[in-house]
Amino acid sequence: MKRILKHFVWIFIIFIIFLLICIWSTDNTLKTRTYTLKTSKVTENVRLLIITDLHSTQYGENQSELIEAIDKVNPDVLLLGGDIYDDVRSNDNSRILIKDIVGKYPCYYVSGNHEYWSYEIEQIKSEIRDMGVTVLEGEGESINVNNQSILLCGVDDPDCSKTEYGESKDWYKELSDCNNMVNENQYSILLSHRPERAEDYKNCSFDLILSGHAHGGQFRLPFVINGLYAPHQGFFPKYAGGEYDLGNSKMIVSRGLMITYVPRIFNPPEIVVIDIEG
Repeated sequence: MKRILKHFVWIFIIFIIFLLICIWSTDNTLKTRTYTLKTSKVTENVRLLIITDLHSTQYGENQSELIEAIDKVNPDVLLLGGDIYDDVRSNDNSRILIKDIVGKYPCYYVSGNHEYWSYEIEQIKSEIRDMGVTVLEGEGESINVNNQSILLCGVDDPDCSKTEYGESKDWYKELSDCNNMVNENQYSILLSHRPERAEDYKNCSFDLILSGHAHGGQFRLPFVINGLYAPHQGFFPKYAGGEYDLGNSKMIVSRGLMITYVPRIFNPPEIVVIDIEG
């Protein structure tokens, strides 16, 4: 009897451990991840916030959870790095978010692949502009942040080159046009949805590239793999989420906010803060 009871206790303990691991691994609590970069090109600190791959996911009633996390960060500039809208679900949650943040922060947007896959990219861009967001599509602006000038550029998703999605643009020309704006004395940022284009970014002169798209590799094992699978990178992606050295540039890839369709394992959704310090 004691032996049976002992076996039952061990089975119960193993079950509880397994249950806790399952709960921990699928935790979808919104996180704020912060990166700090040093440069001699700024004299006053700059705080950027990048949001990617929302796919119109809901975070609390009227996006209260997400908005609270953004307001807590209080960025100087807020960047929307593509796939903010979705190609299947209603985009009401995305609209709620944008309408709130445009009155508080300078907001800039580049397209993602799902926004092209919706076949409504022109309407989406027009709507986002009408709400007060600057849409970057192969162009840049010298923006004043804390009394200093920073170059912010953005390119469309590479699917802009495919006529079946409603536009026919040259992604490489957009990238080249942005790169031609870079001044070595001015801190320069490129906002581009796709991290797998890293080899193209290496040939440019930007100080910082900000991307999303990879969803953190969807499935991660702590201290073991940097993501199992990412779109357009396949299995064991090189650029799933985090900070990467591209020679003369840094690339930071957000794991994004989408928590529907495919479960995230050891890969909570995140907004990403970049503190640029002189």
